[in-house]
Amino acid sequence: MKDTKRGLETVELATEGLLAINRCGLQGKLKVWCLQFMLIPKLLWPLLVYEICSTTVEAIEAKINKFTRRWLGLPPGLKDVAMYCRKAKLRLPLKSNLEEYKCGKARLLSMLEDSEDPIVKTVQPTIKTGRKWKVVEAVDEAKECLKIKEVIGQTQTDRKGLGSSTSKWWSKAEGKEKRYMVINEIRLNEDSRRVQKAVQQPQQGQWTNWDNTLQKSLTWNEIWHMAPLRISFLIRSVYDFLPSNANLVRWGKKEDPTCPLCQGRHTTEHVLSSCKIALSQGRYTWRHNRVLQELAAIISTAKGETTLPNTNALIFTTEGGAKSWHGRPVRTTNQIKCLLHGCDDWDVSADLPEWDSHPSIIKETRLRPDIVIHSASTQQLIMVELTVPYENRMEETHIYKREKYMNLTKELENAGYKAVVMPVEVGARGFVGTSWRSGIAPGSAIHKEMRVWVRILALCHLGVMTWVWPGPLRVSEVQGRNTCYKGGFFSEDSLLSSSPMSFYLLNM
Repeated sequence: MKDTKRGLETVELATEGLLAINRCGLQGKLKVWCLQFMLIPKLLWPLLVYEICSTTVEAIEAKINKFTRRWLGLPPGLKDVAMYCRKAKLRLPLKSNLEEYKCGKARLLSMLEDSEDPIVKTVQPTIKTGRKWKVVEAVDEAKECLKIKEVIGQTQTDRKGLGSSTSKWWSKAEGKEKRYMVINEIRLNEDSRRVQKAVQQPQQGQWTNWDNTLQKSLTWNEIWHMAPLRISFLIRSVYDFLPSNANLVRWGKKEDPTCPLCQGRHTTEHVLSSCKIALSQGRYTWRHNRVLQELAAIISTAKGETTLPNTNALIFTTEGGAKSWHGRPVRTTNQIKCLLHGCDDWDVSADLPEWDSHPSIIKETRLRPDIVIHSASTQQLIMVELTVPYENRMEETHIYKREKYMNLTKELENAGYKAVVMPVEVGARGFVGTSWRSGIAPGSAIHKEMRVWVRILALCHLGVMTWVWPGPLRVSEVQGRNTCYKGGFFSEDSLLSSSPMSFYLLNM
């Protein structure tokens, strides 16, 4: 008995569900939530129970992607890599229907193969998924990859050091653990396929070259508290779909790609970080000072924080009194671990009008670090220099800032101070550089809450970034591309709705 009709019924069920969600009066982000937590689980049940080919699931996935882009205010040309890739710099909390289908079929095959029932073991399981993707081949390939990884051993992941991550080996796993490892390997293969697809795209795959940025993961809680225009602006900025003049020329909406301010090529990179007129007008300086104010407040909260509570450990001694096992050092009291190690009288000053001025030894020089953390008792100084570069120029910016303050560091050391320079980069799109993790966070008490502070910095920068965009063009220049935001979303976020960038998103 074939399940061809079941596949057609599932496609009709998906279409009816998408249209029903689209007709409701909810906002776009809430419609996406209904899709992820109501419709997709409802579709997965018949997809896993019946023998439906993967081509039918891909057709359902294409319809889901179409409505998801419409509800989030994204252009039709945005690929599914932006929505489902876990290795992308901007990770969205969306799950792929096709990926869940493949993992479900692989889970079913593994359960049948590992069954303790002798009758099930003797019967060769046959799970039909079509000719394009076969679950038996996918599971066998995943098992071979796990065995090869065990032969290779522990390797370095990205820029992490050896031993920073743990791995589970195939030979030591049993039962459910093996099944979970196979499913996880299939998910990794799907992500690898998406990354390969992104590398081939020069515009949407620019994030593959951002080696010095931390990944930004949006949660549903953050999406609920963000205005729809801001969500659309963030995703468009990452994948270079903002309505710059260069993009408008590419889309056939304009003929001149030059910047109206400096007559340069009006690209996303030019507008957010390279326009000379915008720099002279103070747009980039205002954005820098807003992020600097938030960073200074974050560092100030580290004052007085303590480490973890006391831990008890057993230290064995021999008959002569010597320790037979030294173990780890045990803290007997709560120790203060501030930005300046070994003291608790540190002070924070920032190069802002509302903050305290820098120490006198810094004022004597021509350089003005953004933030200075100093201690009078131990004569220690930490100079934090904030930069807001474009994401693909973070490494060279970090080197430039470190070399800029090298002579000042030597002068302070000759004067008897312990001086350290910590350049910190927050990208023009709001992505925090890896220097935050290697510089600020390890030397402070906020290391335990690093993800929280990185998220606060990114959200603060996102609210400021929309104001860097130049004034609006005429409606006729951008009208007609997308009308998904013409429904009363304008008044939700006063900061974004009153900014020049809101004009573009409302009329595209």
